Amino acid sequence: MDQADNGAARKRTPTPLPLKPRVNFGKLDVSSLKRYQRVHKLVGVPQTASKDQLVAAVTRHFAAQTVNDELKVIAAFVTAVQRRQALAAQNALARK
Repeated sequence: MDQADNGAARKRTPTPLPLKPRVNFGKLDVSSLKRYQRVHKLVGVPQTASKDQLVAAVTRHFAAQTVNDELKVIAAFVTAVQRRQALAAQNALARK
């Protein structure tokens, strides 16, 4: 066996994700941030929180999330997008 074969036989390790999320939640409007807060049941954020407080809370929560099976998550996302596209196409045909 030569070196090229040895390389192919080794188990590939996934590329690590960046440690800090590179999402600017400050670009979202307050209603979207409040929706994120409600859906993910963020605690410690008052009802009268400013946009800056909401951005900080959402950013902390988002950064703390882990992905156990990246391929499974991507597959589920693609499936959801395909379903939405199919429904939109059906609705467009039904309107004609």
